[in-house]
Amino acid sequence: MNQPFHRIGVTAAVVLGLGVLAPGAFAQTGAPAAQAPQQQAAPGMAQPDTGPAPSDSELKHFVAAALDVQHIARGAEPQIEAAKSAADRANLQQAAEKKMEAAVKKQHLSVQRYQQIAMVIQTNHSVQAKVNQMLRAKAQH
Repeated sequence: MNQPFHRIGVTAAVVLGLGVLAPGAFAQTGAPAAQAPQQQAAPGMAQPDTGPAPSDSELKHFVAAALDVQHIARGAEPQIEAAKSAADRANLQQAAEKKMEAAVKKQHLSVQRYQQIAMVIQTNHSVQAKVNQMLRAKAQH
């Protein structure tokens, strides 16, 4: 079974998956921008698991899922911030995470694969350019 989105997983997925795709999309949430310069890992440090190179089909599914995740996060944010208690915030966050996971799975990706592709986009400029091109094409429709 796939790892559920956890609070840190959601943040990573959104920041990595959308920070690169739609700069400033989460400027209102206070989430850190994913526009930091690319850094090479120091020798001896483990490289993140990015899995196999994503296919064009996977990238297409990733773009659709990332846009859905972004929409869900933007819709949930005001409700979470307005929650009257920590328990209410946790329940709303959990509900949003389940919706995000469902959105990813609807696009025929596992949460783990979605996060792997997000990492590839973050570290591979040619894949990043391809995804940005897909986004521009999607925006024109």
